[in-house]
Amino acid sequence: MKKSLGVMFGVLVLTLTLTAQTGLFPVCYEIGGDMPGAPLFKVSLTVYTPGKSVSGHGVITQATNPPLKVETKLSGDFTYMTVMPKNVHILVVATGYPILHWSHHAGIGPVIGPNVNLRMVLSEDWKSGTANYQYLDANGNWVNIENAPVKIVDCWPK
Repeated sequence: MKKSLGVMFGVLVLTLTLTAQTGLFPVCYEIGGDMPGAPLFKVSLTVYTPGKSVSGHGVITQATNPPLKVETKLSGDFTYMTVMPKNVHILVVATGYPILHWSHHAGIGPVIGPNVNLRMVLSEDWKSGTANYQYLDANGNWVNIENAPVKIVDCWPK
């Protein structure tokens, strides 16, 4: 793992390359959105390599009438898939649940089913891949998106 440390305006900045990541690291993706009118799924994940788990947040948007906006809290796991020597991919499987704004003093809250299912096959360096996902639309129907391109994006744009 390569590290570079810098101080900018009194704030510590840590930059990590995504090759040979270990421990805990953030990663953000844009899934789809490559065609006009196609849905765009923005995903921000934290990857915990010792537990092979991922968690984070996602938003699916689409420029339609009415506009689509599905927000979800994601959690899941990942595994390394080795097809042949030196041909490694990463399978990320996550389930998303609606984000509830629940009062702290209102009890444990309702039981809500998932609103997103995500499967990504990523390159060994976590930077690109392909995703299949489904989301629950406003009418309660599952919408499937297949073979959407995945690209890594900056989690903290400048």
